Amino acid sequence: MRSRAPMTLEETEKNELKLHQKSEKKAKRQQKARVRRKRFAIVISVLLFMLSLQTGSVSKKEDVPVVMQGQFRCDWFDETIIYPYTYSDAYFDRSPYEYNHELALYSLCVSMASFRSFDNTKPDEHICKMLNECGYDVKTYAYASEGYDEIALAVGRKDIELKGEKTTLLIAAIRSGNYGMEWGGNVRVGTGVNHEGFEISKDKTMLYFNEYFEDFEPYGTVKLLIPAYSRGSSIGNLFAAELIDGSYVETLGEEKDNIAKAQLKAENIYSYLYEIPQCTSDPNASDALYSNIINIVNPNDYVPMFVMDNFDFTCYGKKYYLPSASRCADYEDYYTAACDEFNSFMAHTGKKPNKFFYSQEDSLSCEAIFNQLFYSLAKDVMIDREYYVEHLERPMIFFGGQYLGKKRGIGDFLETVSVMASATVQGVKPSKFEQIKTEGYVPYLADSVEASEAGADLTDEEIEGFFEIINKLLNYIEINFGSVKSLISQINMVINVHQPYVQMTWMRLLTEEQMLQVNSDIEDPLRLNCHYLFLDKGSKGKIDFEHLVQGGRVEWSSEDEAIATVDEDGVVVANAKGETKLKAVLYDKQGNEIASSYVEVNIK
Repeated sequence: MRSRAPMTLEETEKNELKLHQKSEKKAKRQQKARVRRKRFAIVISVLLFMLSLQTGSVSKKEDVPVVMQGQFRCDWFDETIIYPYTYSDAYFDRSPYEYNHELALYSLCVSMASFRSFDNTKPDEHICKMLNECGYDVKTYAYASEGYDEIALAVGRKDIELKGEKTTLLIAAIRSGNYGMEWGGNVRVGTGVNHEGFEISKDKTMLYFNEYFEDFEPYGTVKLLIPAYSRGSSIGNLFAAELIDGSYVETLGEEKDNIAKAQLKAENIYSYLYEIPQCTSDPNASDALYSNIINIVNPNDYVPMFVMDNFDFTCYGKKYYLPSASRCADYEDYYTAACDEFNSFMAHTGKKPNKFFYSQEDSLSCEAIFNQLFYSLAKDVMIDREYYVEHLERPMIFFGGQYLGKKRGIGDFLETVSVMASATVQGVKPSKFEQIKTEGYVPYLADSVEASEAGADLTDEEIEGFFEIINKLLNYIEINFGSVKSLISQINMVINVHQPYVQMTWMRLLTEEQMLQVNSDIEDPLRLNCHYLFLDKGSKGKIDFEHLVQGGRVEWSSEDEAIATVDEDGVVVANAKGETKLKAVLYDKQGNEIASSYVEVNIK
């Protein structure tokens, strides 16, 4: 191989010049490419800006779930309290048919914000402020209304991108507290499938909701949250059920169906309802169709026990229970943690558990005592739905709306009632008791009612019905004085158990896993609502039970009837101090034993 001769100086200079020229050309090409990319980026940015002007702010619909923490106000029983809340659009990622603890807690907060404001010039201010902070545009209906069967509604809307999908979020919050004469509608039971007073208010809610959609154009898939508390929960329960099964069109009647514009599907409806009074006797209420309606109940709260089981009342959807002594073997641990949680998040209000929460000891018996009292109230005072509606309902509506709602003459009236009731509980002899009723009590009531402007529209027959209720209640107290006396000794719990901040304490404490564990399904064909019962001597309690056997029956027995007896309906009488066990046995229609269960009873 021949070697190449070395380059001359002239050849070296020529090569260096070529390389320099080549490098310059490459640099010029790169510069031109950078200029083109920059111009292209500017054009794209302008196009995106122009597009945002046409479709709305891109920042409002970015595919990043908003997580925020805030505070809301709740006006309730003559006090305004500020509470914390957490919100995220991601709450709507999950299926409404599965329990979502974060969304459940947020729903409780929205329900409390929906209470009417003390400022009559801005009755909807708290719910509007809270939903606005979460990015919702809000429209309210009938917040200034007042009447036996009135209701108010707040509807919030927010358009977002949820997992890359255009989505319109709606919240339909039903006013749930700090109302007035609606107390009267709460006792308008009627004889139809649904509670009549709640049905009337549900119809009004549906008409307001339909009006909201008059000029509605969805941004994308519509998802709806229905939160409510107490009376509002019963109305929300009927409202949600109709939207889910499509029967709302019957409520609208001849009104144009604007709701259809939302193309709202059942699988996009979320509903979390708290401390719900039972509102329907529909035998299909527990069908899987309604399983996205979630009702959360404190077993010690008496409000969800009305309307009574005796009248075959229930509610649509599924019930989830907060921890109670009757349902949790480790309730003591739950209760201690709940008190700590209450102290922690309510510290700025100056409240303390020993005054505004309820004691662990009180909670050991309240559920069973209330069960028994409501069972007896339905059987011995109200008799049946037809009798109640014909003889007692109208004066009860008057009493609830005028005295409890508008508080007319409530001081003298309740003072007299409490004197009579206390005398009965304290063991006034029957002769003296009868004398009080005939010579003192009825004349006072007659004068009070006749002198009351609120009673001007009551007929003599209705006034007589009012007296009948009072006399029945006094006799009822006399017969059940042991149980009533026990509840009076636990008055702190009776007063506070229905307070919304009690429910919030439990919900803030619990995790989703714990809530599901407390409410885990029991596969036993015989189900009892409690396995531990604590009663005072002389009082009564009732154990609720159900079974899945067609034609089956349950027989009860007591190991020591000297301490406690139990009848076929699960009513327990505390005869003497001590401990015993009650046994429930389920038989099929041929008399074969299918299952059995025990309840441990402790009488103090």
